[in-house]
Amino acid sequence: MTYERASRPTPEVVIVGASVAGLEALLALHELAGDRVRLTLVAPERDFVDRPMTVVEPFGLGQAHRHPVEPITSHVGATLVRGSVSEVRPAEQRVLLSGGGAVGYDTLVLAPGARSTPAYDHSVTVGAERWADAMRELVGSVERGEIRRVAFIAPTSIGWTLPLYELALLTSHAARASAVEPEMALITREERPLAVFGTQASASAGHWLRSSGIEFVGDTSAEVRPGMVMLEPGHRALPVDAVVALPLVRGPRIQGLPADDFGFIPVDSHGRVHGLADVYAAGDATNFRVKQGGLAAQQADAVAAHIAADLGASVTPAGFSPVLRGMLFSGGDPQFLRTRDLHDADEGTTSLAPLWWPPTKIAGRYLGPYLLGGRPSEVFAPPPGGFADVDIELDTAADPKEAPAAG
Repeated sequence: MTYERASRPTPEVVIVGASVAGLEALLALHELAGDRVRLTLVAPERDFVDRPMTVVEPFGLGQAHRHPVEPITSHVGATLVRGSVSEVRPAEQRVLLSGGGAVGYDTLVLAPGARSTPAYDHSVTVGAERWADAMRELVGSVERGEIRRVAFIAPTSIGWTLPLYELALLTSHAARASAVEPEMALITREERPLAVFGTQASASAGHWLRSSGIEFVGDTSAEVRPGMVMLEPGHRALPVDAVVALPLVRGPRIQGLPADDFGFIPVDSHGRVHGLADVYAAGDATNFRVKQGGLAAQQADAVAAHIAADLGASVTPAGFSPVLRGMLFSGGDPQFLRTRDLHDADEGTTSLAPLWWPPTKIAGRYLGPYLLGGRPSEVFAPPPGGFADVDIELDTAADPKEAPAAG
């Protein structure tokens, strides 16, 4: 079936992907552009999964919620087209679907997410099919003392390493609750623990690892062999019984789109795809190296603001200015981490009290409140009654129509 543009004065904005960025863009455009646009979402997913919460499932500490996509599109009056995009034809303003058919657009927003592949054989790959079951079995073996040496590996500097820290800390917590102390190492390309959050947060993360008996091995690449991890540089051999690894992350490489060496889509600060008119991209599919839901939402907000302003809405488009927020589970109370400048090592902070509200893993201005049943204006506002126990600077923003990329 072919979904072509009809002859109508209202522009058609087609969003590809029911990812964090895709759904945030959908909700933001509905809020900012209103009836100036017709919205279509093209996505193969039937459900949006709260993936950051999957890290706690192997430990029985919660579960990732699934949110059907169809009610979200219905809420904003958008058309939902099931399918994956195989090709973009900018000259024709159409996207081709892998199962056949095409969808026409006036403006295109690409948010298909990234591709991931296992970095190593014979390891638990985070995010792979049934990985939580494999991780649950590994943790059980650690608790019974059957597995004594575990390596947690981030194979690349592209992506998001915080889930690896959570898995290592939660495994250590489970082991100690069972009165066993396995040898554990966290191996990463980062020079310091969670370096992206800055010096103070990194020092805190180093303390959390040390107090949990986890060796940090930074600025290192790893080769996994049976029963052993070879570390570079130095050719150090680390004996292991099990390996937990983040996947390799690569861009979508959709035909008709520009891509860097890793397949990611190059964009400017407003999300405009290099060299293409009326084509935007946001989220993990873009060439921004840190792949994280909150950042994806901020990119989507910048895209939506630029499109809405171009259509005459009363919006001041602010380019993507990342504010990185991370909520880390370690077995005790969650730790909140934040930095407003990824290039300023002294800017970041950590806190046991929430640094944003609602204190969810994915801090999206529109998607977060929607999933919680609230309104966009309620995100990043203080909780009812405020914060009584700590003097805390909240991530508040002005009217979202004035600064949609700030949060």
